[in-house]
Formats: sequence, structure tokens, C-alpha cells
Amino acid sequence: MRERFQRLLSEEKKHLKRLKEAYETLGSLGYSLPLSGEDVRELLTSREGTMALDQIAYRFSKLQDSLGKLLKTSLSLLGESVEHLPMVDVVNAAEKLGFPVSEEKWFELKNLRNLIAHEYEEETDKIAELINGIFRELKYLENLIQHVEGRTE
Repeated sequence: MRERFQRLLSEEKKHLKRLKEAYETLGSLGYSLPLSGEDVRELLTSREGTMALDQIAYRFSKLQDSLGKLLKTSLSLLGESVEHLPMVDVVNAAEKLGFPVSEEKWFELKNLRNLIAHEYEEETDKIAELINGIFRELKYLENLIQHVEGRTE
């Protein structure tokens, strides 16, 4: 179980690092946040811009997906019986133990992930809104991952 936790933690940190790098790439291309729909249209005309936007969508989706596994594993290591619980119950158990997560925040993140997975290139205003929303969550995600690491090790 400890090895699984370390592997998941490493994966989370990798996704978070790549997300930050993708936002840095946007900056190096001359874009600042918040992005507009016009910014996204321009970014999609270049290889580097498209790759940065794709990286943000991919890494955020992977990070959010594996975050649930990390929480479950962390709680199991802390002696909680969560293996067969739905994710909402895992989140509630984590919150009761003092983890900085809530059902509301979990569903916000899940909704962002679901929306980014179903956007189309021509919906540039929606893409901009999602990219901006993910950026606003980066500090929260980093803090949550650090908290999970600190509580579990």
C-alpha cells in the first residue's frame, strides 16, 4: 500500500509540474491570464500554442482522476476503510479528518475535468474560460497534494 501511495504521489506531482510548465509556455508565447477567446484562437494557430493548451487539458484530467486514487490510498494508510466507498464518501471522510477538500470543491474539479474533455476547438470562449478556471485551481491542488503527503508520511 505504501508503494502505491508513493507511486500515486509521484504521478500527481508530475502532472502538477507539467501543468505549471504549460502555463509558463503560454507566458513565453506572450499570453497572460486570464485568456480570452481571441487568445485561444491565436494559440490554436501555432504548434506551440496548441501543444500548451492540449497539455493543460490532458494533465488536468489526469491529475484530477489520479487525485481520487491518492486520497483513497492515503485514507487507507491512515486506517480508514474506504476501498469500496464511492468517491463522494471518500472526500467526505477526508474532510472529516481535516484534509482541505470538500464535496463541493471535488465536484467543481470534476466538472472542470468533464467540461475540458468535451470542448471543441471552435468553442474558443469556452476553452478560455476552462483554461482560466484550471489555473485558478492550481494553488489549491498543490496545497491539497502537499497536505495528503504530509498527513500520510
